[in-house]
Amino acid sequence: MTVLLFFNELSATVEAPQHRTDHVMAEFVDLLRAIRGWRGDIALVTAVELKSMELAPGYSVQQWIAASGANRDRWRLIRALQNRAPYRSVLAEEADANVEYRYGDRLAEGIGAAHLSDGLAVSLTYDTVWDRTSLDVRRKMLVEDDSGEVSLREDTVEVRHAAAPGHAVVHKEWVQETGRDGLVSGDAIWESRTYFFPHLCFLPRVERDLRELRQDWVRPVASALLKLERSISEWSANSAALPQWQTYVSQEFEGRERLCRFVDLDGLTRVFEWHARFTPGAGRLHFRLVAEDRTARIAYIGLKLGI
Repeated sequence: MTVLLFFNELSATVEAPQHRTDHVMAEFVDLLRAIRGWRGDIALVTAVELKSMELAPGYSVQQWIAASGANRDRWRLIRALQNRAPYRSVLAEEADANVEYRYGDRLAEGIGAAHLSDGLAVSLTYDTVWDRTSLDVRRKMLVEDDSGEVSLREDTVEVRHAAAPGHAVVHKEWVQETGRDGLVSGDAIWESRTYFFPHLCFLPRVERDLRELRQDWVRPVASALLKLERSISEWSANSAALPQWQTYVSQEFEGRERLCRFVDLDGLTRVFEWHARFTPGAGRLHFRLVAEDRTARIAYIGLKLGI
């Protein structure tokens, strides 16, 4: 599974002389090289095409590349990591309507995407504000409770961050271990379901749900499934009446059960009354517990039913 680095566009909005920019960019590439030394499958995701961006007012990336042969070599590394990115936009259009991240009073698209995708935000070192290994970011998100009421939730989240090789060392273990499951797309989740989710059974209709899954939902869905798998695997090993949930799970209200009816593996239509949630937006994962073999049967993954 590719380790995703998200470029913090806020770190490039500083006036600086050319020699300062050259130093900052050299340090940035040293950061990327250090991380690539721990994992070969890293990718750099940016909100804009870097080659068209200004590194400082009046000094574009193209000018920086042309300034020296060393810079051209550095650019080749940056470009190679950009080309490995599984998608080009840091946040899917659907996510923009449901969640907003701010650092201070500024919108923080790259930092927010790093949090949403469980990645690492990377910055240029123009400003000492980026001299840290994590960032506290304000998040606003539309959430829906069990009664269907939608409200705006505001909280502070911590995001992994690095702007220099020394910062990256703090995240070395995470870089080395994260993403080994290979779940970078809905296709990958479906095709590896037997291996990663032995205690979960998927109805055939779920294949389409996963193969058409929004990109910003891939990791939240993978995370929800992994937590559900752990819950069910522990349930299968004890005599408890219900699993001890490791993610937020609830039963559908009686009046909405008609929306949760799906044709089961034996051809009978049943209510899949349990659901786990995922964000951004009103994401739902519907399933039912199969007590006889201590498994969970997944029937639906997508937007909340009935909306």
